[in-house]
Amino acid sequence: MNKTNTAVKILFIILLCMIAFPAHLFSENNYKRKISISEWIGEMEKCKDPKYCLENTEIFYDESKDSLYSWNQPRSTQLGKTTKKEIHITPLILIKNCKLPDNATTIVNNIIFQNNITFHECTGALQLIFRNCTFKQGLDFRFSDLGVIQFEYCSILQRTVIYELQINEFSFGSCSFSTDHKVVKSPFNIGDEKENHSFQYLFRVFQNEKKINTFYMSHCKILPTEVTPVLTFYGGKYDVFVFQDMNFANSIVDFTNCSVKENFMVCNCKFNRPFGTRKFNFPKDNSSFNWSQLDSVGLGLYIEYEQPAYTNKTDTLISDVSLFNELNSEYRKFFSMYRTQGDIESANACYKQMKNMETRRYNYLYHQNPSINKWFNWRFNQFLKNFSEYGTNPVQSLIISMWTILIFAAVYFFFYSDWDGINRTFLIKQHRKIMQYFRSEQRLEDFYTENYIEDMKTYADYKKEMRESKVEIPVFILLLGKPLYLLSIIRHKILSFIYRRTEVLQGRWINLKPERKVVVGLVVITSLLIYMIYLGFVRALNSTTLSINAFSTLGFGAIPVKGVSRYITILEGFLGWFLLSIFSVSLISQMLQN
Repeated sequence: MNKTNTAVKILFIILLCMIAFPAHLFSENNYKRKISISEWIGEMEKCKDPKYCLENTEIFYDESKDSLYSWNQPRSTQLGKTTKKEIHITPLILIKNCKLPDNATTIVNNIIFQNNITFHECTGALQLIFRNCTFKQGLDFRFSDLGVIQFEYCSILQRTVIYELQINEFSFGSCSFSTDHKVVKSPFNIGDEKENHSFQYLFRVFQNEKKINTFYMSHCKILPTEVTPVLTFYGGKYDVFVFQDMNFANSIVDFTNCSVKENFMVCNCKFNRPFGTRKFNFPKDNSSFNWSQLDSVGLGLYIEYEQPAYTNKTDTLISDVSLFNELNSEYRKFFSMYRTQGDIESANACYKQMKNMETRRYNYLYHQNPSINKWFNWRFNQFLKNFSEYGTNPVQSLIISMWTILIFAAVYFFFYSDWDGINRTFLIKQHRKIMQYFRSEQRLEDFYTENYIEDMKTYADYKKEMRESKVEIPVFILLLGKPLYLLSIIRHKILSFIYRRTEVLQGRWINLKPERKVVVGLVVITSLLIYMIYLGFVRALNSTTLSINAFSTLGFGAIPVKGVSRYITILEGFLGWFLLSIFSVSLISQMLQN
């Protein structure tokens, strides 16, 4: 019994010690060594073995030894243009269970790693900067908890692997990447990459529980390669994720099961392959990703990188309802983001690609099981695409409506209209007057007067009546009548004067001399051409007016055409009602979005 009580007391004392003293006081003893940065790099450089392993060691910044790795270096060094002698490190490098410098901002520069370097289960790194370094067999970060790691002006060949990394900031600035289908060996068989002849991971991130607070890649180059480079970010959570001024060339960029919490920015980047967004979440109100960067490639679902992505143009995706709904959901995330931010141009472009996918889906469903309803769904979507780009472009629908009006106007041009009365009977009548003009002694003024005899007589009677009523009516009534008479008669006076002054025949055609006939003939031909142009203009104006009236269904009177053309106007009226309704909805939709 006493032994039992003693054991309980000992356990109680141990528990009190664990609570009273911070755990890090005990963890300090985990590191067997403590070396400076220069010592660490010197060891790697001098190592003649094929593998170099540094375990359970604290690497720290020593002011007396590590001046070359200080933040306060010459400006040329900070820009990656140092003249410092290059250091070649040959063996495979494994940094395991080590503490990286966390007592100062340090810069490791001008080092060429001939083989892979892996950081495994490491901590620390207040701000560790690799500048102007070359990694010929890539680098790995696995199961580590770090502060800030930056790469500037570096050349990274083969691939970069990030596996369950907890880090505050991970950034690449002005770096170059390249890969091929060769086997990449990590030290001590940690995640060796298998050879693949169709693609190779250029950047591979696999996260499950860990979190990368900030990931930043800017002004980096992906060099041409024989295989397809893949940048995959599988799983994991990010607070900030930034791609800036990147040309991904023929690379695959895939964000599967990723989540960005605070800010997601893709700026001035170029994609030649679909952007992988399977189950990718990002903040709608705090993201910057203009759709023009994706307009030529769109979004895609990557299942296996050996195979092309499933896109809105892939037949397999169109036929698979689960894949279709998944990609449609990704498009709607981007569309919702643009709507939230008021980026109407990007929202419309994204929406058009989403609707194109829907149209192809309707096409597939109709050919699988034809029905009238499916046919109308398919064709109506096709019509909306061509007419108004699915309601995103009211200007295009207005232009098409104007062309429709002009086409119908061209049809009406060849049919009789009560508005102008121009038909064969009218033309024959006018032609007979011309023949009579050349055969008789009548002048142009006489022909004009004949057409308005009744009007002139009416005006004369009106004038006579005012003169006779001079005594019987008030003076101010007579004063009102005089301007009315003058306004009515002045038009006829002016036209009579014009016809009188422009008389060219002055007699009968047969009595004219040959020289005179030439002059008169030229004048008459010119006048006839002008008259025909005038008649054509009047007919075109009336036809266009009629087409606008029918298309807009104003219906401001009886239809001034007969026969077949009347039924054409009814057809145009129905078509105009339909097209203008779509135009109105499209216009209102865009106005509400703005």
